[in-house]
Amino acid sequence: MTDLSIIIVTYKGWSKLEKCLESVKSFSGSDFSFEVIIVDNSPDPGEIDPLKDKFPGFSYLHNPVNGGYANGTNLGSRKASGNFLLILNPDTVASAEAVSLLLKGARENGFTINSCRQVNSRGKESIMSGSFPEFRTLTGFMRAFSSRKKESGRRDILFPDWVSGSVILVSKDDFTRLNGFDEDFWMYYEDVDLCQRARDSGGKVAVFKDVIIEHNHGGSSRISTSVTSMTKTEVLISRHIYMCKHRKGLAGFLIQSFMVVNNLITNLITGIPGLLFFFVPKLFVRTLILGRLVSYYCGAAVKSTWVSPRSVNYRKYA
Repeated sequence: MTDLSIIIVTYKGWSKLEKCLESVKSFSGSDFSFEVIIVDNSPDPGEIDPLKDKFPGFSYLHNPVNGGYANGTNLGSRKASGNFLLILNPDTVASAEAVSLLLKGARENGFTINSCRQVNSRGKESIMSGSFPEFRTLTGFMRAFSSRKKESGRRDILFPDWVSGSVILVSKDDFTRLNGFDEDFWMYYEDVDLCQRARDSGGKVAVFKDVIIEHNHGGSSRISTSVTSMTKTEVLISRHIYMCKHRKGLAGFLIQSFMVVNNLITNLITGIPGLLFFFVPKLFVRTLILGRLVSYYCGAAVKSTWVSPRSVNYRKYA
């Protein structure tokens, strides 16, 4: 059986994906066997053909519907034959040494979710882990005045609440046992939710401090003003979904109500200038986010669900 199945979900962003695949191709001859599965969420299956020609040894799956990151990863995992799954963003650049160390650490320690430090091409450290969301950390202003939860760990391994889905190593058995990513999430927070469920079931989430993988943010999610506004809105939507799943009763109701009011007021303030200066992309993005939010909240009230309309599960709830 293959040691490792590397799963990469992409939506256009071909130049960054090519760099990612170049790095993965260099794993040949390493001390672990591997396969590469690329799940293409873009609407035109032919756009990825040049990469298929350049990397013929990899497997390519065209997702007939852009069901988001969770849906694409789950699709790839069902085709995987490896004992472990390495879930990678297409804007990462990994080395065989880093992956080998990560795989070794996962095998020796038996942690459920495994990750590592992430830096961009300029060497700047990325935020790749954190504490589970709660009321006092819902906004940047609130986080500034709240004491940060100290992440436990040891010299070489950190044990945060969650790790970013940009780099996750998990055994296929554990991923299957946890039912994979929750496809209620179209994009964002599917990683936090997976870690929450892993922790709730008695598992551990670990970051290996001595392992580094390059991650250059903003690939597929920043290709146009429309896509940027869509993905930024999905961050807010996914936070609602997460809180609906993991914060129940009166506390859950108060959190959801606060987020609705805060999101609308904040984006109304930032969105109005975009109407006047629509020719400035950064300002107009805020206007588009406001419009998307209003549409989402109206739909959530009518359909009685926080699930994103982009989710493949939306019809099930609505």
